[in-house]
Amino acid sequence: MEKRENKRIPQKGIPLYQQVASWLRDDITNEIYPVGSLLPTTPELAKLYGVGKHTIREALAQLKNGGIISIRRRGGTRVEANLPETSEYVLEAFDSITQYTAQAQLQVLNKDLIVARREVAELLQCPSAQEWLHIEGFRASGTPAEVVGYVEVYINRAFPKVYERINRNTLIVFKMFEEIYGENIIEVRQEMRAVRIGGRAAEVLKVADGTIGMRYITRFFSAMGVQLEVTVNIHPLDKLSFAKHIVYPRPVNSGSGGPTIG
Repeated sequence: MEKRENKRIPQKGIPLYQQVASWLRDDITNEIYPVGSLLPTTPELAKLYGVGKHTIREALAQLKNGGIISIRRRGGTRVEANLPETSEYVLEAFDSITQYTAQAQLQVLNKDLIVARREVAELLQCPSAQEWLHIEGFRASGTPAEVVGYVEVYINRAFPKVYERINRNTLIVFKMFEEIYGENIIEVRQEMRAVRIGGRAAEVLKVADGTIGMRYITRFFSAMGVQLEVTVNIHPLDKLSFAKHIVYPRPVNSGSGGPTIG
């Protein structure tokens, strides 16, 4: 593999491992490291990017969590996927998030600085002891307003003005990164699972401990691959409805391997 000089300059205010992860993603996108190839070793990457081995390990862990690479003991680090191209589905997903947040106003209960440890660090997919700006609240809709979801918003500490601007009248948080800092959101990842609602969430939602609900985790990433925001929404099932309209790029029955609709 051809050696090359890294001429990138780290930016202030953004964790270094996130910037290194972004540099690696760019090199994978540009096929310097094609899908199916092995990345250089950790010491080689550290020398190439001019950072410590610990920073490289954190950057690789972020890429692994995103499904870009796989790490095998004694098998090296393999490139598994390139960055997805923007599609109608992605644009539709942005519209869905915007529609929900515009209809269900955020009501802020608490704002504080937290240190991510254990479960929170795992949730945020960040190193333990990293600091994040944290907002707790709920979303309400209708007249009179009815609580429909418990919300926790985690803001990358490098973007304090977004945190400072969030208040009782806030509708959409993620658009503030572009409005204030010029940071465009180019990737959104969502996860959802059934949970038993308890603790603070049950108190805010006024439901019994153990009530079944749905938890949505939404992660917002910049063009550099930096995770700007993580939002957790918890909804009781009777307060949640979901519908999606998907348009396939070609008829689903036009070739082998496609789904069959009956």
